[in-house]
Amino acid sequence: MASALIKTVAILTGLVVAGEALALTLGMRILGRRDSPWICRKNDLLLEIDLFTGLGLIILTAISAHPDAAIPFYVLVILSIITHSYRELEFLTRAESAFCANKPLFVVNNLKLIGLLILAADAIAKIL
Repeated sequence: MASALIKTVAILTGLVVAGEALALTLGMRILGRRDSPWICRKNDLLLEIDLFTGLGLIILTAISAHPDAAIPFYVLVILSIITHSYRELEFLTRAESAFCANKPLFVVNNLKLIGLLILAADAIAKIL
């Protein structure tokens, strides 16, 4: 039961992480204003990391009976936690060209962090 729940959390979190990255890439790069201060190398890098980690979580979960037992799975989780925590800091300090440029992006970032922290907490619980 717990393993099925963790797989569900991993897939849903991966879908939201990769899905938001894809939506923002299409929205800002194709449909948005090219002169927006949000479009910068740092935010592009964060989007690329999100695509990589989100798709990685989905793929590793889909192909493995126990994805949460694989080191690459937790490397992706940790990388994603670090990048999403950085966005929290940017938003809270009102940094220039912050990834979470508005409250809806901040809320979605927090939802993704919750999913990632559930995955990390499960790993810690298995160790202890």
